[in-house]
Amino acid sequence: MLWKNSPPKMSEIMKELAFTCLRFPEAMPSPEAAHAALLFAHIAWNRALGHDTPEYEELLDVFLRSNSGLWSEFRSRDPEALIETMRQVKEQRYPEDRRAIVVCGMREGNIRVEWCEEKDFPEAVKLAANRLAAEHGPGRVIGKRRSRKGT
Repeated sequence: MLWKNSPPKMSEIMKELAFTCLRFPEAMPSPEAAHAALLFAHIAWNRALGHDTPEYEELLDVFLRSNSGLWSEFRSRDPEALIETMRQVKEQRYPEDRRAIVVCGMREGNIRVEWCEEKDFPEAVKLAANRLAAEHGPGRVIGKRRSRKGT
């Protein structure tokens, strides 16, 4: 893939995609809406590359518990429709960009994206999971439900 100078920053691309799903992109979204929009953009980007994505509903539920009016900030209440729209935007605007996103999020108002070459994606995901476990403990993996036995 060739860019005239250097590839566009993934953080800028994720911000651009995230704004496409907001009802009022010119307004400052709530922190929960900003995080959810980035989550949807991350999923959309990797789906456009043909990569499965982990389940996101549990994380989305966290945002909804923190902000019950979250859906009013989006163009749709259907996360799959929002993701599909962003996936199409990725394919239209960045069809040759084959970078895969390993981690995408926001900290102190700054968007941070860790990406890798597509061929390295499976190994990069494993390394990221191991790093998170080492830093924060083995914990619970998003998308995997704990048994409710004994609670």
